[in-house]
Amino acid sequence: MIQIHRRFNNQSSFHKIYTKDECDKKGRTYVYWKDAEAGDMALSDDNYVGECISRKIYQKNLVYIKTIYGVQFAREDNQLLFMPNHKMGVYSLIKPRFWYDREANTVRVKNTVDAYVSQLLSPFQVDWDILGNIYRPDQKNPRQTVKRLFKQEVVKDMIEDKLKAVLSEKGITKSFVLDKMLNAIEIAENKGDVGGILKAADSFMDLLEMKPSKKVITDTMQIDVSNQIMDQIETEEKKLLMSRKTESKESANGKQSVSR
Repeated sequence: MIQIHRRFNNQSSFHKIYTKDECDKKGRTYVYWKDAEAGDMALSDDNYVGECISRKIYQKNLVYIKTIYGVQFAREDNQLLFMPNHKMGVYSLIKPRFWYDREANTVRVKNTVDAYVSQLLSPFQVDWDILGNIYRPDQKNPRQTVKRLFKQEVVKDMIEDKLKAVLSEKGITKSFVLDKMLNAIEIAENKGDVGGILKAADSFMDLLEMKPSKKVITDTMQIDVSNQIMDQIETEEKKLLMSRKTESKESANGKQSVSR
């Protein structure tokens, strides 16, 4: 049994979803979701059972089934699956998608991305308060809301595409940048500027992903530090052991002199 969270009419509630096997063992009755009426326990195509909320008929006998675990039109080829909905936590869409994927197609996100790129190319710093008020001024903290949005890969891709388009309009393309870098290396070589050559080469290494990942470097540093700490502990233990042996000899010598 799986318990899911739903919200209807601003009221939160929890609902139980059973497997077909669980229902069969306990003798619970259910019907296939395409045959379900409101109040029936409906069986999904991936063998989960939950309550049918409603059954509506639209034009041309198009039947729309709404269950607690998902919705679908009862056409011959359509399936209603619980698990894909459950993984996303979305139970009210025919084609469930994550919130940020749905948001990416909205006008407010496109306007926010345009504003961000404009700020990015300006001589001023990015103003998250302005961006937050463009995106969601209705939120309690628009600044944090837009920052959360910009962490999503789909929005990062939108920003990159927009930035490329704007730069391309100004004649700045990958080829343009590479040509400039090659020119810089040629000038540096003619001047004997080793630092300039190394700087340009470093940029090419970034582009070609020739550098080791930060994670590998971090792990190596952690191992080195750990080894250093272990060496220090071992050295301290040896010193302590030698000190104890010296004290033991001195104590023994003291006892011998007294006996004489």
